[in-house]
Amino acid sequence: MLNVQRLRGGPWNQNCFLVASATEAILIDPGGHADEALAALDHRKLDLVAILNTHGHFDHIGGVQPLLDVTQAVFYISAREVPVMKTSNMLRFIFKSKDKVVVPSAFTDLDALPHEMTLAGLDITCIETPGHTPGGYCFLIQDHLFSGDTILRTFPANADLPGGDPVALGQSVERLKLLPRDLMLHPGHGRDLPLGEALDGLGLPLEPEEKDAS
Repeated sequence: MLNVQRLRGGPWNQNCFLVASATEAILIDPGGHADEALAALDHRKLDLVAILNTHGHFDHIGGVQPLLDVTQAVFYISAREVPVMKTSNMLRFIFKSKDKVVVPSAFTDLDALPHEMTLAGLDITCIETPGHTPGGYCFLIQDHLFSGDTILRTFPANADLPGGDPVALGQSVERLKLLPRDLMLHPGHGRDLPLGEALDGLGLPLEPEEKDAS
């Protein structure tokens, strides 16, 4: 069974996921969880190998540079997300987040890599899911799908921020519908649930945990 730990918090109650093998780990979307993530890694005696980001909004990259400063991890994100990352401090000001974001300058471009790769002993399938942002990705690891903001608890993410494309987002959701419904979905905001349950709930009212999601 895959070892997944959800770290929740930050300006929009976003989720960060620590995914571990025996002695190594990756982090997915560390938005504002650097201290908490480092404490979890230290407590479990895990080496951080990589940081994978589904997209580049400020509430998902805020912890990246602090983690890169103190680990040997490699940061993976689509190069198409660079303009999105550069809007981080404008958006966090608009959305009244107090913490300044240090935008990472060094990254490995997911677009230039095979969609199947192995990190920290984990086989990862990278699925292109643009729409919420231009270079969005979902990550499939065993029977777990990490969707960022492409699909959340009961609704697809919005496409009305800079770089969003509602047509592309709809196509990305259709792509996810081809995956097994019993995958465990780990969204960027809100609780984990089976993918099929999330897809069946598209368009339903939000649950309390998701009302502050972006």
